Amino acid sequence: MRLRRADGRTDEERERHATIGFRTAGPLLAGLVAFALAGALLGWAVMYGVMFLKLMIVDMPSYQCGGSDCPRGMMPASLLAAVFGGGFFVLARLGAHSSGKLLPVGGACGAFLCGALAGLWPGWLALAWLVGPHMDVAWEVGPDRPSSARVLGYWESGPATVVRVRTDGLYAYNTAQGDARWSASAPDRARVCALSRTARSGTGLVGLERQGAPCGSSVAAVDLESGRFLWQRDNALAENATGYDITGVASTHATAVVVEKLGTLVGLGLRDGSERWRVDAPPDCGVSALGASGDRVLAVLECSGESSTGETAWLWAVDATSGSSDWRSPLPTSGPVSAAHILSADPIVVYAAGQDPWGTSGVTVFDADGSRRTVIPIAGPDEDLAFTAFTEGPGPQSMPAFQAVVSGELFISVVNDTKSDRPRGVSAYALADGRRVWHTTFDDGIDMLAPGRDGELTVVTSRWFDQLWRLDARSGTREQKAVVLDGVSLSPLFAVRPTANGGYLFVNLHEDSDEAALFAVD
Repeated sequence: MRLRRADGRTDEERERHATIGFRTAGPLLAGLVAFALAGALLGWAVMYGVMFLKLMIVDMPSYQCGGSDCPRGMMPASLLAAVFGGGFFVLARLGAHSSGKLLPVGGACGAFLCGALAGLWPGWLALAWLVGPHMDVAWEVGPDRPSSARVLGYWESGPATVVRVRTDGLYAYNTAQGDARWSASAPDRARVCALSRTARSGTGLVGLERQGAPCGSSVAAVDLESGRFLWQRDNALAENATGYDITGVASTHATAVVVEKLGTLVGLGLRDGSERWRVDAPPDCGVSALGASGDRVLAVLECSGESSTGETAWLWAVDATSGSSDWRSPLPTSGPVSAAHILSADPIVVYAAGQDPWGTSGVTVFDADGSRRTVIPIAGPDEDLAFTAFTEGPGPQSMPAFQAVVSGELFISVVNDTKSDRPRGVSAYALADGRRVWHTTFDDGIDMLAPGRDGELTVVTSRWFDQLWRLDARSGTREQKAVVLDGVSLSPLFAVRPTANGGYLFVNLHEDSDEAALFAVD
């Protein structure tokens, strides 16, 4: 006699039902897992496929590339999109086969949707790692108008203001939002033609050009907080001066220095323009470059009749307070100087290139007393220094964008070890003896090297797209993966500086550019 339980089933019936339940639970669970994984794979296939199309269409304008020339992450994204798509079809069929008719359509769709949603975040993190970090344009200021205006350079005024200097005046912007702070038009019947390399004590110096008079016939100082012209002064020039001459304007914390008659330095009160001192260069010498720092003014002199070639170059140091001559040291060039720039006034680093092949064109480092410490040649045994960028053409000269940084006891420069027009290396040289301390090479051409945040360098490279790198100034080590700059419009010549919010400010400086005047990324 078979005994029945309270539910009316015998022990044999209860055991048979339990066995059937176990047999159906396995395929049902396998089907749910397969459909969930299929949903995740489909989401990833769509995500990576869209990114592949974006990189191919937006970041690769020519629609063709090969190997490392392709936008970063494009080829892996295309391969993974195909793999994920294939995996989706395999798992979807496996789920349908495993569950058979045990799993209703609604359950399969629910598992599929849950898997897709659960896979979005890890899939996005993996994709972000694959293509690297990106920065987008936070704000921008439109192109220069009118079209006749030409940009000459820019100054920074504190952490929140940048002043862009153009031939028709000065324009200040808030670096946080890009709002215009003030503008100051050039004086009547004059245009701005030169500017000081730096703006000290909230004051910038500009050289003016008037009709019938060369650049530098007038000099003016501008308060960078308000845009007000503090003073304007006529400046005597040599009789043979031309409209293409560059006005020497530099400033220390309390003194403005201008060049008169090509060879006379005049010290003026920075805020009031009153004359404090004047000192003449040695006979037959003219000033070709000017710089200042602290209580010292530095001038590069071109002199005639002092060497067998008829010309030579010197670095001249003058006390900024009294105008007394401190020292004069020869530069290693021979013959006429084709280019000269004071890259740093403290420590003293000077670039000079001579037209005579018998001299040395290079970067010379001096001690504070004028003793020559070392010379780093422009054309070295391993590489050439490639650190200046200028606009071309006659007329007012723009501030040169030096792709070189003096950091601590290092001179750091963009270098080129090939005959390519696009340098791809950065090297650091010791100021003490000129030896190369470190070198790093990039796959793409370097557009700009500039100071970064504390102890860092900023390097901008480009090929299919623009990238920003952070380097440790002491070792040349790259701090992180390059940041891709999305949607930026860089002119052939620009400047870059970090901002307080962790982003970067770009100032376009090319004269014929239709790009944004300046913009920020974050």
